[in-house]
Amino acid sequence: MIRSIVLAASAIALFASAPASAAEMRVKVAGKSAAEVRAEIVKAASTVCWQDVRGEALAGYLYPACIRASVNDAVAKLNNPALNAYNSANPASGAVVAR
Repeated sequence: MIRSIVLAASAIALFASAPASAAEMRVKVAGKSAAEVRAEIVKAASTVCWQDVRGEALAGYLYPACIRASVNDAVAKLNNPALNAYNSANPASGAVVAR
């Protein structure tokens, strides 16, 4: 019981730190629709998050959480109403995309 609580607490700590420690990647957004921009952001997040969590014992749990947090953070930084609405309507699933 105590071991599972410690594991859960460790996983939560790693989820919180995963996007913050990830590298940066630039995504070109000029002339693209909200769907295209978000797809590019998800692809970049997938690449960066995989580089960040590969080799971790809990990579299977960290990877989708990292993608979700990274996509939401990038969309928030762009501060585009159309992109914010599209992102809210299509939450990041954390599915593996082509790397």
